[in-house]
Amino acid sequence: MFHSLYGCLCFPLLGDPEPTIRCVYVNRENTSLAVAFSHPVAVAPASHDLIVFGDESPLVVRWRTPDGKNKPGYMWLCDLPTSALNDHWPQHTFRVLWAEGHVQKECVLFKGHKDCWNQDSVTEEQVFRCELSFEKSTVLQSELESCKELQALEPENKWCLLTIILLMRALDPLVYEQETLRYFAALKAADPMRSSYLNDLRSKFLIENSVLKMEYADSRVVDLSQKGLTSLCHLEHLLLVTHLNLSDNLLSAFPPTLAMMRCLEVMEADDNRIESLEGLPPLPSLEELSLRNNRIQQASALRTLAVFPALVQLNLQGNPLCQTPGIQSELATLLPNVTTILT
Repeated sequence: MFHSLYGCLCFPLLGDPEPTIRCVYVNRENTSLAVAFSHPVAVAPASHDLIVFGDESPLVVRWRTPDGKNKPGYMWLCDLPTSALNDHWPQHTFRVLWAEGHVQKECVLFKGHKDCWNQDSVTEEQVFRCELSFEKSTVLQSELESCKELQALEPENKWCLLTIILLMRALDPLVYEQETLRYFAALKAADPMRSSYLNDLRSKFLIENSVLKMEYADSRVVDLSQKGLTSLCHLEHLLLVTHLNLSDNLLSAFPPTLAMMRCLEVMEADDNRIESLEGLPPLPSLEELSLRNNRIQQASALRTLAVFPALVQLNLQGNPLCQTPGIQSELATLLPNVTTILT
């Protein structure tokens, strides 16, 4: 059984394809362009491997990653020359070339629009799972039933539980979502030594499902609240998201990769375990941030917010620092551009 399972699940992963451009995003207001790839890639600041054309003319740009580290990553940014964004022109076409032009994608920015994008479908491209033929689906369905029968006989067989979860992911992650969560709970009970790893794997699968649901709904709003998340991943797929709800989870920090969310305007992260925002790069579009009922004890833990260019509202109610005498004045000095700070 496990031999055929290995063949069905793992064989399609052999020979990983070359990186492709998943999304190109242009923002007129901050004169920037973002490129999201299917795999992490390395790009030198003045690279000739990643080239931008504006209205068929090559543009001289310098590349950087959203977190500023310029290490191989899913997303690369550049500032566009002012001349490439003429408000009087009816439209501008931006074309990005990678790998000597073998990979390219373009988007059109029309007059009066603040941004534009061209993004691949995660559903059509089977980003989170391999496309299965009818024959393979039938085999995997049979394997799933066999594993369930075995698990009924051996309820604490952790390998059987994990195999059931992976088979459900391969067959249909959304149809099996609730059942998968039940098997995760059983697996954590059977294998408590790996609970941290399993929590992160569970978080990964739930975020993948949310990306799929967002695309089906044609929405730029993602609700990840009350899901027991312990980590955040796949943020390169959330480039276009404007509203993100992370409330009531188990998050202790924000990853630097959150900076890939270039369009994020409102973020709610209430009722988590956040102690500090240290290391979080600026989010260029973030206007409202709610961090109610977290574990922030000092104003200095919020210092990074001083360089968030659009942030005007911050909710800190329910954090330990709210009990500090003079905290409102201290925060006003630390974050002079944030006009509303609730404590």
